[in-house]
Amino acid sequence: MKEQEVDILNLFNQAWVELNCPPVRLSISEDDEDEKNFSAVNGTVFFKPDIIPQGADPKQYLLWFFRHELSHVHHCPYDIKTAYSLEQAAYEIVNDWDLAYLATHIFSNVQIDINYLPKRFGEVPYYVRVISKKHRFLIEQIMQEIYLWVYPTVKSENKEIADSAKEILVISSLERTWHMKVQMIAYILSRLASRNARLLSGKKVKESIRKTPLLVREDFLHSSIDRFTETYGSISDEAAAKAFFKQWMQPRLSEREIEKIKDLVEKKLKTRIADKGKEKKKKGDIFTDQQYIEKFQQQRSQIPDRPLSIDLFGAEPRLPTSVSKPYQKIKSEILENMLWKRYWYKSRAQQTIIQYLTASRSRRPVWALMRYPVEWYIEDEIEDLDIETSMDEGPFIPEVTTLKWVEEPTPHGQSLASGYIPSALIVLDVSRSMADVRNEAAVAAYIAYLSARRAGGQTAIIVFSTGFVSTEWDASEELKELSLTMEFGEFTVFPTPEVSRLVSANIGPCFVVIITDGGWQNVEEAVPALEHIVDAGHKLVIFLIKGKEYQDRIELIKRTPDLRLYKISDPEVDLQGLTLSESMKTYKTFLW
Repeated sequence: MKEQEVDILNLFNQAWVELNCPPVRLSISEDDEDEKNFSAVNGTVFFKPDIIPQGADPKQYLLWFFRHELSHVHHCPYDIKTAYSLEQAAYEIVNDWDLAYLATHIFSNVQIDINYLPKRFGEVPYYVRVISKKHRFLIEQIMQEIYLWVYPTVKSENKEIADSAKEILVISSLERTWHMKVQMIAYILSRLASRNARLLSGKKVKESIRKTPLLVREDFLHSSIDRFTETYGSISDEAAAKAFFKQWMQPRLSEREIEKIKDLVEKKLKTRIADKGKEKKKKGDIFTDQQYIEKFQQQRSQIPDRPLSIDLFGAEPRLPTSVSKPYQKIKSEILENMLWKRYWYKSRAQQTIIQYLTASRSRRPVWALMRYPVEWYIEDEIEDLDIETSMDEGPFIPEVTTLKWVEEPTPHGQSLASGYIPSALIVLDVSRSMADVRNEAAVAAYIAYLSARRAGGQTAIIVFSTGFVSTEWDASEELKELSLTMEFGEFTVFPTPEVSRLVSANIGPCFVVIITDGGWQNVEEAVPALEHIVDAGHKLVIFLIKGKEYQDRIELIKRTPDLRLYKISDPEVDLQGLTLSESMKTYKTFLW
């Protein structure tokens, strides 16, 4: 086995050198549980040697197999940006993301096997001439039929696939752009699926995507997933974002990642429930429901022209704040969506912040630390000459006793800033009335959260509907990010006691960001709580989405003194920009 491993390493290294790939580490495994023969992530290639067909030359087969896989990184599709642009082109034809991905994978294989490798090495790849009887996945079956048209050694197993394979082979020889070719292949696959749905069933296509990942250059680099998010952040459509994650990111994540999320959320809920019975409210820290009502009625009585009783809710019921309690259970569909939404929202928010920072015209001085003196010469800048230090060396003699300092910039080019960094409490409305703008609201919440974290401030999260889920100031960043993906779709009860508790638990001023449509069914109790937060010296900003539906309630909210309230008419265009602008006003001193 030792000799076999050494031989495999040598063959892999030969292909790696030939194709000028980034440095990687090869990990050879015989684990039967892992169905992927060849995969890569974070600069490590995982390979199962049990792929050689019976009767084939092991050395030739493995060498050409490695050349094929590494050619994806070297030639086609090369990187995730190119690969996804090809998939988007295919999607324009078939309107099916899974079929578009399959077309992209087949095109990449054909481009390498029929065009690139034969021209590069002067011969048809060895595996094209070898017939494998074992087709575990759909793409392997289709590629085998294509190979049979190049090197016909046996009879085709399926005439319909064989006919489509012949057309794909013809397309590969056309003088057309990559995008046009992948669109033609997508059309052929779509036609085949419409004629025989069992051949290209959704289950088979999804299994092929999951078990046979298409390699790109980012797989051979460290922090592969982070590099994928650069492209992921450019996607604004929810269906496209979910498909991208399932196709390009999830196959590169371990199965333990999903279980880790479930365990993390379940543990959080159990801990919060257990702690709730032990919590003792401190005087002055948290208003009771009755205190809120009394303060509001006192305020209302000071306005003589306002009736003492008014129906603010129309068809919606008025709900007391007391119904706002921590959720004890999370629906399975929420758990399933947490992982991909977390990556999507975060990548979109990061892209928005980076675009702002790189496009900012303001230039800030960069501090440098003086490390040690060296000789100053005539050709050096006169400003670099340190006269005082030079005089300490004796008589002032140019290029003999003249000195300058070697300076080292502060880490990452950051300038030094002093001052207290406000902590950020992000309160996100995830009720039923927010369903149409849920994604835009979540991205905006991520922008506020990431801005505070990047600046070094503490963060806490509350997502609310009828109940709420909150994360403490010292909770893990992963849990905070996951909580922002939750969506409950129930009534809208603003969690005033929880907001007050978290604000009071933090030392120093807080930057409280509330993203909502204003349809609070306990608005009469919530308004005094907002006033109390502002009176305590905290900065309170509300981003109001679709406010026209709840104008009467919004009028009450607007009465809070020193409250910044932004009405968002077009969430997709305005919400992220305004959230970013307000976050930068708070944290720009500490950001770069």
